[in-house]
Amino acid sequence: MRQFRYILLLCLSLLAKVAIAQLPDGATAPDFTFTDINGNTQNLYSYLNQGKYVAIDISATWCVPCWNYHNGGVMDSIYLAHDLPGAGDWKVMFIEADANTDSADLHGTGTNTQGDWVQSAGYTIIDPLQGTALNNFRNGYAISVYPTFYMICPNKKVYQDTFRTILAPYVQTWEYAADNLCTAAGIDNLKDYNPVTIYPNPARTTTNIYFALNNAGKIILTVTNMIGEVADVRDYGVLYPGDQFLVYDVSRLRQGVYFFTLTSGAGRSVRKKIIIQ
Repeated sequence: MRQFRYILLLCLSLLAKVAIAQLPDGATAPDFTFTDINGNTQNLYSYLNQGKYVAIDISATWCVPCWNYHNGGVMDSIYLAHDLPGAGDWKVMFIEADANTDSADLHGTGTNTQGDWVQSAGYTIIDPLQGTALNNFRNGYAISVYPTFYMICPNKKVYQDTFRTILAPYVQTWEYAADNLCTAAGIDNLKDYNPVTIYPNPARTTTNIYFALNNAGKIILTVTNMIGEVADVRDYGVLYPGDQFLVYDVSRLRQGVYFFTLTSGAGRSVRKKIIIQ
């Protein structure tokens, strides 16, 4: 009986340590830069600063639950709907974070793998070599178990527990997190990282401008083309604190690249690129 109590206390102690090690929901996501398996540089903050959501599956090639989730096609569905084949408002990444595995394991030909993780996967795959960058990533994101899933909002806030608790293969789990956990930032707060989101982008008929105000202010939208010529100016009057949602008709603009500059009464201006198709 005493031995059982000792084992129980030991298990509870280990669980507590794991819980403490988790990166708290709502924390600021540490930046990272890796080279993916195709030789392309992938920097987290460069995507967040574009207003993108970032979905990360952190796994190991030998991990059975990771392999089952991989074969469920969830990340493929998110990629097709929200990465470049779809709306382009997300970046989807798979990171193999075990330094003891290698490229052969990733491609399913090694001795420490469940299969080929690369075949038919369109999303970005990163297989970092052992070293400082990988160690910093593992420590920064408190990787204590595989798989670990992170949704990172454009304002750099990170959420994990939704995916650790609901490991059902539903795309809606990720989309729920993006829609309900990633809150809009305030355009008149100089500390905001991504105060304005435009969706859809590219746009054909209309697009939506999402932002929030910390204080009431007059909002003016200025639309310019690539050479700085003003194509349109809209005065939306005084808007009050809180989440804001503006609909802009882009059908009057010619196809091409434009810049939307949103200015508040507090003198805060944010410039965003938009593509009109």
